[in-house]
Amino acid sequence: MLSSNRRDFMKKSALTVGAVVTAPIVKRGFTQNKPSNQVNVAVVEFGGRGQAHYKEFARQKDVKVVALCDVDERLFPRGVRAVEKIAGYKPKTYYDIRKLLEDKDVDAISIATPDHWHGLMTIWACQAGKDVYVEKPVSFTIEEGRKMVQAARKYNRVVQAGLNMRSSSSTLSLGLRGFFQPVKR
Repeated sequence: MLSSNRRDFMKKSALTVGAVVTAPIVKRGFTQNKPSNQVNVAVVEFGGRGQAHYKEFARQKDVKVVALCDVDERLFPRGVRAVEKIAGYKPKTYYDIRKLLEDKDVDAISIATPDHWHGLMTIWACQAGKDVYVEKPVSFTIEEGRKMVQAARKYNRVVQAGLNMRSSSSTLSLGLRGFFQPVKR
């Protein structure tokens, strides 16, 4: 009987699992870019925080920024140029979110509007069959937040709250600086 230690067992198991998991990937045609592998996103409000949204989405290979929406049409040229520079295509522009939500090319919307619009826009997007990424605070009131959850459940939509700054190294270092001071003895 051959002797085997835990390290050898783990190496062999990893190789076996890796071969089984990657087998479908190497199958001919499996890795082709299919429309279902891409999320078409629209960014709502891009004069402030939304700029970071469309820039990050445009850098992702499986995401396409298909539209930008803002009530201030003066922002359109800058936003369109930025997406075009990063991703190589021009997104559509809308100044009315209701028209944006009628666009069948849009799978999801990213909401970076002033806080008091978050709830209503999220509910409208769910009703229109769009998934939602919404900046914090998610809602203006607790009741509004409950209505958002009800809409997401009723229309079977994915709604995610943006907490992107929560885990950044700069935020952590500022927030935890006082907690990790060396103890003087």
